[in-house]
Amino acid sequence: MKSIVIVTRRLIVGGIEKALLSMLEVIPKDKFKITLLLMGAEGELVKDIPTHVEVKFIFGEEKTTQKIWRGLKKGKFKEISSLIKYRFMVKEFKTIYEREYYESQMLPILETEYDIAIAYHTPASFPVVYVMKNIRASVKVAWIHSDVSQYEKELQPYKDLYVNYDRIFCVSEYAKKEFLKMFPGLKTKTNVFYNIINKNNLILLSVKEKGFTDEFDGIRILTIGRLSAQKGQDLIPKILSDLISNGLNVKWYCIGEGDGRKQIENAIKKHGVADHMILLGTLTNPYPFLAQCDLYVQPSRHEGYCITLAEARAFNKPIVTTDFVGAREQITHLQTGLITNFDSDKIFSSVLKVLNDKELATRLQDNLSKKEFVGGHSEINKLYKCID
Repeated sequence: MKSIVIVTRRLIVGGIEKALLSMLEVIPKDKFKITLLLMGAEGELVKDIPTHVEVKFIFGEEKTTQKIWRGLKKGKFKEISSLIKYRFMVKEFKTIYEREYYESQMLPILETEYDIAIAYHTPASFPVVYVMKNIRASVKVAWIHSDVSQYEKELQPYKDLYVNYDRIFCVSEYAKKEFLKMFPGLKTKTNVFYNIINKNNLILLSVKEKGFTDEFDGIRILTIGRLSAQKGQDLIPKILSDLISNGLNVKWYCIGEGDGRKQIENAIKKHGVADHMILLGTLTNPYPFLAQCDLYVQPSRHEGYCITLAEARAFNKPIVTTDFVGAREQITHLQTGLITNFDSDKIFSSVLKVLNDKELATRLQDNLSKKEFVGGHSEINKLYKCID
């Protein structure tokens, strides 16, 4: 039996985390012993980790961020290890990389030797350092989930680490292209690994709960994602106001939570759409809403691949998406969805086009239903080949 260790931050509700859980589900437990190393115990998705996966916590299960800060404020320094105390003295370091490198030096090298060790998070993050410096493995793999052009400055110190990885997996062709612009010497070890989406499982989850309960009989638009500048929900209130001005009976629902909530709430108030834009917060099962919505819109400024867009495809929904990294690998413009620039007027025009043209909306759905679903279980074979 081969052994795999995967290092990530926390299992909060997010695209990276959901992609990881989907991958864990399809790795055969009779052939692989899987260990998941988490930096913290917090996260709504911890309960969804498959039971055959061994879970360990790099900084200790009880050393969650809130508990550490509580201990520091109460002066309980003796109860907190020197490593954990140092972890939050970020001002001592010039960069995040310097802090993460120090943390890895303070932590012991793991005694167990694995067949595959995987750094599974954003490209400039602690798992990239930890897998390289603290784990012994025959093959080491780094996962690129993001558009690295958005992390160009932060990524530079990590270059020497990536050079020593045996394989780099990027979640889209465009993400691979951007990564190789920054690290052209790593071309021979860099491949695309599309995020695995269990379409049948999503459909089963969609009937487990009620979904919309407001008895609204108009058009329901849905957007899923962390409330943040990256995801672009700050544009929605103006777009929604313009749709209402054009006589549409519409509500726009957003699933997700984040530090962009206040900005979005201010925009909702500014454009007078409080009765039409509904912030539903974090939901571990958004799939009933996906199954029931009339249109899915992904207004992101940038993405690596975008799990929520893939999930909308799984439900054959009419889709409008901005032209971020990987969007054109999932959507063919005017065939399986509409792709538009990141601009409120352009997004508005695309949404209005789909809502006013029933024939177009039906064609988009029919074409999606006939198209082979990118992100199937066969992707996992690329991981097996690492140790063949």
